Amino acid sequence: MDERYQVNIFWVQDYRFIVLHCTALVFIGLSFICAGFVIITSFKNKGKLNFFVSWSKCERFVIYTATCDILLHIVHCTDHIHMLATRDHVHPIELCEFYSFILYEFTFAQSSLVFTIALNAFLLIKFRIKMNYGARDWRLISLVFGMPFIICIFLVIFKQFGPTGTYCGIVGERVVTFISTLPVLLILTANIILYALTWKHIKMEGRKMTVSSRISNSPGKRSARAAKNMSLFVAAYLLQWWALPVHGLWYFVDNTPFVVLELLAIFTNMGGILNGMVYLIIKKSRVIQVNSVCLQNDGPERDKTLAYTQSQCDKTLASDQLQCS
Repeated sequence: MDERYQVNIFWVQDYRFIVLHCTALVFIGLSFICAGFVIITSFKNKGKLNFFVSWSKCERFVIYTATCDILLHIVHCTDHIHMLATRDHVHPIELCEFYSFILYEFTFAQSSLVFTIALNAFLLIKFRIKMNYGARDWRLISLVFGMPFIICIFLVIFKQFGPTGTYCGIVGERVVTFISTLPVLLILTANIILYALTWKHIKMEGRKMTVSSRISNSPGKRSARAAKNMSLFVAAYLLQWWALPVHGLWYFVDNTPFVVLELLAIFTNMGGILNGMVYLIIKKSRVIQVNSVCLQNDGPERDKTLAYTQSQCDKTLASDQLQCS
């Protein structure tokens, strides 16, 4: 038997084994449903518009994060069901390595994507700089999905994927620390700093705005709104992944207690739920913003033009649900 199977299965003869895996499956299922809802609704609202031309950055971010959630949850769900059904590690080792590969690839792809969103929001609100992702987002996609893929190849070659006792992932204390815990901790810290700086500048921009700059279509107003929308993705990421570095650091010192693993199973599998909430918040704020602008008409022709204005607003909402750039 492969030496990687020498790790003990946590609480296999205890009720906590069932509670842990069932908790993970419940939140995985809810996240999968939410992510699917976001993707279907987004494409339904945009119709046949070109994805890379007519969709805003936030709209594309929504699809990328939801896609990561779906692919991640499909594999992670199978992993938990496998262990729950057999009360054993995932066999053969190649299947466990495959689960681990997908888990790491899309977990860190999402981390890289959220860091990019945080950096984009900060540059936009601070320097009015819009990051160029290249034609069809090739630069963004290459970085977000390419870098984790290369790392995964090396981890497979050096046999660093395998059973962890609760799921298939990265094995070994040092490898977990330097490949999983430390990068997530650094990304979390960087996102917190960028998030704080972004909101600081958003508040400063709000205080500096003159009456004329408060017009909905002014560059300052659009930049602040875009930065706020992108910051929501960062907030969701922080809420989702805070438990992973806690687990990694605890694992490095001693066996992780059940409470920490339970929190890990809950929050790390809430990606689809949290990103779905972000989608709904941005969509709702966009509807309110457009309606408030469309219904403003203080002139004597208000009654005559109200119906036409509202129809134009409805068209705007149908074609532009999320405003990020």
